[in-house]
Amino acid sequence: MGQVIRFSEFDKYLAAKRRNGDPVEGTILDANVIITLNYEPKRFHTRTYEFVRNKLQRQNIALYSTVNTTQEYLEFYRRLLLTEGLRTAIQPESGFRELPTKKRQAIRAQSSILQARELHQGAEPVFNDRELKKIREVFFQSDKAGRTLWRGLCAYYLKQQLHLEFRALQRLNVTYLSMHKDDVKVLFNKVTSWDDAIDVCADIGVGFSDAMILNALQATTLPFVVSLDRDLAHSVMANPSLKDVVMPDEVVDQFSVA
Repeated sequence: MGQVIRFSEFDKYLAAKRRNGDPVEGTILDANVIITLNYEPKRFHTRTYEFVRNKLQRQNIALYSTVNTTQEYLEFYRRLLLTEGLRTAIQPESGFRELPTKKRQAIRAQSSILQARELHQGAEPVFNDRELKKIREVFFQSDKAGRTLWRGLCAYYLKQQLHLEFRALQRLNVTYLSMHKDDVKVLFNKVTSWDDAIDVCADIGVGFSDAMILNALQATTLPFVVSLDRDLAHSVMANPSLKDVVMPDEVVDQFSVA
């Protein structure tokens, strides 16, 4: 059965793997781990950063992302950058002083909802996709002028910064894992398939994004994934054919592994 390994247990786990002659060439990082590494306000930032640096990189364990973990990472930063940009745009000192009143009101309305969520629920200062769509819809109701203004906001606050966040993955030494890349295809021992991903998803009804990470892991020689997501832990605990998941002690403490 797949194991859930605490950060504090990793040294013992790694030593056993190597003693048994099991290859530990690298690991897949879940999107929540990559985001946490790069975004300091995230809970577990310090311990996750220290774990990756001290327990993985110093042991020459390579770090990999999959297509969906990369997508989730960029999606988080899309929402974060737009949130910060739109909140800045309605300030008097911003470069968008010509922003029409109706557009400012739409941003302020959604920002007030977000502020309440931050205050009462401890939420992150990030619009959800529904809130961003509501703001964008107000701009697009003004036809070409509104669309042009919205595109200007995206060009100013999003485009270059999002490219920078993508390149930040390289600074973290995270390599994109694909069986079509010559430098990493040797890690694959089978072809990934939608049927296999569906089977992982349908096993306990885990989200499809999580199922795709586990499916990618199964198709490689990599022995474990690092995650902050309890759903991955539940999946590997329930299915004896899946590989292991490594996560912070505090996350494991939130559920029983008995």
